[in-house]
Amino acid sequence: MLLLLAAGCSGPGARAIPPGPSSSPLPTVESTTAPAPTRLPPTTSPPTRAVRVTAAPTAGPRCGMGRAAGTTLLTLPHGRRALLAVPRGDDGHHRLRLVVALPGYGRTPEELAAQSRIPARAIAAGALAVLPQGGGSAKSWNFSGTTGYDDVAFLSALVRQLTATECADAARVVITGISDGGDMAAVAACALPGSFRAVVAVAASINPRAGCRRIAIVAIHGDADPLDPYRGGPDGRPGYPAVPPASAAIASWAALNGCRTAATSRFAPHIVRTTYPCSTQLVTVNGGGHTWPGGAAVDPSLGVTTHEYDATAAILGLL
Repeated sequence: MLLLLAAGCSGPGARAIPPGPSSSPLPTVESTTAPAPTRLPPTTSPPTRAVRVTAAPTAGPRCGMGRAAGTTLLTLPHGRRALLAVPRGDDGHHRLRLVVALPGYGRTPEELAAQSRIPARAIAAGALAVLPQGGGSAKSWNFSGTTGYDDVAFLSALVRQLTATECADAARVVITGISDGGDMAAVAACALPGSFRAVVAVAASINPRAGCRRIAIVAIHGDADPLDPYRGGPDGRPGYPAVPPASAAIASWAALNGCRTAATSRFAPHIVRTTYPCSTQLVTVNGGGHTWPGGAAVDPSLGVTTHEYDATAAILGLL
């Protein structure tokens, strides 16, 4: 079965079953400790599906019917790739929750899958997950006018097509990402109101864009992050905006969501939660680096990976 991706088209393709409601209350933001690690099924050579680009979505097979369970590699337009994780045992007659997870600058879907274990854990939870990479040879996200790619349109089309062909529930989609992927997730949430139930930004601080509407948000940031400084500072790359302090950024999201007073508590020895009563939360990892809390450790130069907090569990809990 081909995934028909049509960036910039005006509406979804034929659906075999009705989508979920177009809006729902903001989900409750909660924190969670990390359980025992779950191993990711090998993704070095997953099955590959070609992606055909059409002027507009066309009627395809019944929603979710005939697809392979497990992790599949998608080949997308303009040299992009994505991993699609599909739960086992689905009969194609029920809408499935969806996680959209964006890798950081220069990173691949396989790297994010190994670090976060999102595909394996989404499958175990009976949810879909898609991990697309950024555009061009740099594998970057255009959240600040640094490339010619319309990543908002790309993500919008991708979610629409997963709703039409893979039984994704349009009312239960969470977008997340790490580093530049976290920034892009927040920008997409602002630019596509009603498309996402919540956004989770890992190792990234960004202010809401003008015109952004209310959305549940969790920002997870190490205060020893060597790349995205927790206390703010210049990005260092031409064309990229300065990084706002994590506490100031989350306060801006809280103001957008309609509240200004937060409660702060120590959730674990090195985890501090700043929680606003309007589905807005900052999780500070004391001593944490530019890493995925609860995930696999990566380059030691990026700092400490905590296992006192589980970012992937927090994401799945917002679906």
